[in-house]
Amino acid sequence: MMPPVENPDELMGTAPEVMFTALTNDNRLVNYQARNLNDPMDIRSISGLPSGEMIISIDYRPATGQLYALGSSSRLYLINENNGMATPLGEGAFSPAIMGENASIDFNPTVDRIRLVTASGQNLRLHPETGQVIATDGMIRGGDNPQIGAIAYTNSMAGASSTLLYDIDFRANTLYIQNPPNEGGLEEVGPLGMDLMGMGNFDITPDNNAALAVTLHEGESRLYSIALSSGQTQWVGRFTLPILGIAFKTNPIAYASSKDNKLYRFNPNAPTMNPVDLTGLMEGEWIAGLDFRPANGALFAITNKSRLLVVNTANGTVMEVGDGLSPTVEGYYLGFDFNPLVDRIRLISGSGQNLRLHPVLGTVVATDGNLNPGSPMATAAAYTNNFPGTASTLLYVIDSESNMLYTQDPPNDGVLQPVGQLGIDIEADNGFDIGGSSNMAFALLKVNNSTGVYGIDLSTGNATKIADFAIEATAMAVGLGF
Repeated sequence: MMPPVENPDELMGTAPEVMFTALTNDNRLVNYQARNLNDPMDIRSISGLPSGEMIISIDYRPATGQLYALGSSSRLYLINENNGMATPLGEGAFSPAIMGENASIDFNPTVDRIRLVTASGQNLRLHPETGQVIATDGMIRGGDNPQIGAIAYTNSMAGASSTLLYDIDFRANTLYIQNPPNEGGLEEVGPLGMDLMGMGNFDITPDNNAALAVTLHEGESRLYSIALSSGQTQWVGRFTLPILGIAFKTNPIAYASSKDNKLYRFNPNAPTMNPVDLTGLMEGEWIAGLDFRPANGALFAITNKSRLLVVNTANGTVMEVGDGLSPTVEGYYLGFDFNPLVDRIRLISGSGQNLRLHPVLGTVVATDGNLNPGSPMATAAAYTNNFPGTASTLLYVIDSESNMLYTQDPPNDGVLQPVGQLGIDIEADNGFDIGGSSNMAFALLKVNNSTGVYGIDLSTGNATKIADFAIEATAMAVGLGF
């Protein structure tokens, strides 16, 4: 092992100009600009944890933009970035449990699964919606008795077609590629060139332009920049707080479906098509509604055949929940959205239907009052405050005949209260959703036979075009982290 390097201040390099989220060793989240570590922003405590639980690693999920955290008790959590509330995933600790004190997690963007590696050599895969281990992979091997302290994948974008997993060995001060990840083999990239003492974590920006590591040793935390091509490491900053973890926020993400059974993954602010075929649908079946479940981050869908599905955002496979709805859906144009307050799905249709669905049983749990007054053509619906533990929510509805935005209040009575005109003449084919973190509303609207991404002002109803969208969408959902 290399001797310790004192790293005098005059040898400190310049950090890349990037923002990141940091984790302290006492369960706090902090936002930083890498070049200004003396000015921590938005410090908030992580709440909702069991007594004695310590968060030891964090990462953003590219498929939804949500922040995930690993607890010392072998629990996986969703973290609300706005208020720090932790939501445990699954019924209890995962098994096998973490061995040792140093563990690191990172999302594989190609399959939407979490890699967990420990300094003791464990190499696990976790499911981000169940919080459980889905595979115990080969122990970490290669090098000289490796002790991996931090891992990070490249290409951290939803729908990525390729990725590389980088590992930092804190004992040997060496950067490796773990290839193949499931077998745990290490291929040396190169020496770090300095001693990274203590515990820490590591992350790579979604565009792969920066790789940063943090360490905490004897009460002092430092920031390092790492060249992925060589392993060469440069000290670029000292924190004033005891920082243990680091994560780069992933890009905004949304999903759309089409009648030819494709799932499109795109950034709603700058859409480019990234499709995957939907598999497991029946002949003549297509998705008429999409939404993420705030309780666990799973993407749900309703089809024109009245089937409730869970969709794998990475490969497009669908799995039915329950045995079909009764009563069945009426019409092809549906509003479909989770009520985050009660973890139930609201389904409305242009025919006036107003149903509540159970996301675990796949059944209709209530046939509520038809939409009123009159005979509205309500073809899209979205709730605000899409996060677990919310104290309130409001249901918004788009009527494609009157070109109006409404609130449905109270939802169970089906009463539509006008908000305002969209300002455009839309067709019934559309999608609509509200970001779980930002409460910003987006819609895919067809105007003059051309589909576009629109921002919806929830206070006035006004629709503002953001960009063209080359696909005629049947449904839309926005990642819960945006």
